[in-house]
Amino acid sequence: MNAIILAAGLGSRLKELTKNKHKALFEIEGVPNIERTINFLHEISIKEIYIITGYLSEQFEYLKDKFNVELIKNNNYDKLNNLSSFSLALPYFADSFIIDADVALLKNVLHIPTTSTYFTTIRKKTDKKEWVIKKHNNRVIGVEICNKVESSLLGISFFLKKDAEIIKKHIESLGEESFLDPKKYYDNAILDTLCNINMGFIDIDNSLVAEIDDIDDLNELNFKIKALKLDKFQ
Repeated sequence: MNAIILAAGLGSRLKELTKNKHKALFEIEGVPNIERTINFLHEISIKEIYIITGYLSEQFEYLKDKFNVELIKNNNYDKLNNLSSFSLALPYFADSFIIDADVALLKNVLHIPTTSTYFTTIRKKTDKKEWVIKKHNNRVIGVEICNKVESSLLGISFFLKKDAEIIKKHIESLGEESFLDPKKYYDNAILDTLCNINMGFIDIDNSLVAEIDDIDDLNELNFKIKALKLDKFQ
C-alpha cells in the first residue's frame, strides 16, 4: 500500500507567491503543507510515498532524507499535463492513495477504505466551478463541472489494486495527444473507466480541508485555521 503525491505544477494562479517557492511547501502553522500530508500518511501506516515533481523540483530533495520518500521528476512539466505527471507513477499504482499537493488537511481525515474511494467535500457557494460527483446507490457514476453545492472532488482518492490495473491499462492505451491537452487531468482517465470500477465516495467536513490554488483559497485557508483554533479553546 502506498501514496502518490502530485506536485509537478507551476502554481501560476498564485503569481509572485510561487515564483521562488513551490506552493506545496507553503507553511501551515509552521510546517510545509507537503510535510503535513506525509505525516498524516505515516499516521495511517502509509510509509511508501512517491512524489511527482517538476517545477522547482530541487526544493523537494530534502524530503528524501527526512521522510525516505521517492521523487519522480516530470522533466516536461511545463509542456505536458497533470495526466502525464501521474503516468510516471504507473509502475507503483496499486492499492494507492493519489493526493494533489495543493490539498491542505487541517486535521488527519485520511483512512484506508475498503473500496476504491473519492474523498469529497461540500464547498460553499461561489462562482468557481468544481468537479461535482454524480452518484447512484453510493457509487460514483460520473462528474459534472459546475458550481453546485454538492459533493465535489477534494483532490484525494484511493484505489484498490484491481481497479488501479483497469485505470493503468487505459492510460497506457492513450495517445500522445492526451498528454498535451492542458485540460486533461489524471481524473479524466479515472472517469473514462468508471463503468468498469466500483468507485465510492466519502464526504469530508469542509472546515477541515482547504486548497492552495489561488489567493482566495489562501484567504479561506487562513480563515479556517483561525476558526479551528477558536473552536479548540471554547
